[in-house]
Amino acid sequence: MSPASFRAFVRMRRARLRGWLALVRLLVAAARGQVDEIWVGDSHSVTFNTEHSPLPGILRTGERRWTWHLGPRVMYSIARDDFPPTLLRVARLIARVRGAREAEWYFSFGEIDIRCHLAPRLADGGDVAFVATYADRVHGLLGRLGAGHGTLVVPVPPCLDSYDHAAFPVAGTPEERIAAHRSVRSALVVAVGAERAQPQLRLLDLTDALAGPGGLMRDELTDDGCHTNAAGRDVVRRAVAALA
Repeated sequence: MSPASFRAFVRMRRARLRGWLALVRLLVAAARGQVDEIWVGDSHSVTFNTEHSPLPGILRTGERRWTWHLGPRVMYSIARDDFPPTLLRVARLIARVRGAREAEWYFSFGEIDIRCHLAPRLADGGDVAFVATYADRVHGLLGRLGAGHGTLVVPVPPCLDSYDHAAFPVAGTPEERIAAHRSVRSALVVAVGAERAQPQLRLLDLTDALAGPGGLMRDELTDDGCHTNAAGRDVVRRAVAALA
């Protein structure tokens, strides 16, 4: 094994060990009755709850709140490929802990779809049929987790026309992204309202809370045009409290 390969091997092993240790900390806290909410999703699942968006992983993001940050995943890929195998494998383990089963589970995906991909796809004749499949994926994961219900979070279009990251360019005009958001929002409403067996799906629609009259995120609720700042997090927490 070359030195570079060995270093990569060590980094991978360390990352896996950190991941298992974080999962153990979450399960211990849940077993002690110290977990009320668990958020799963992209960077917004973190920044809705705490100031910084770290590398992907499991972390405590507030008082009695935890987040499983899956990185920059899109709603479309969850619908196509399902949740990451690691999450699906450990779901049965999580289900054995009563405090984890009884926690409120929130799923936050879709903002990257709207910002980076959907506008041109819809302009080319695409649709948002994948949203219903995404809801089915969440429903299936909740069943593995033994949860009674879970909440799908409606994303809000960012108030920016460019983003300082080559891998996530902003696509389409603001009007096109707002139209894409409306399509995703409507599809989520339909998906959550569809008749299903338990577990139940709920909707946390942050549009009216975070967006201005034009449909984009309000400037005062974000520092980078995309993620919530402290004022935005206060708004999100009030919306969560109202849903409960």
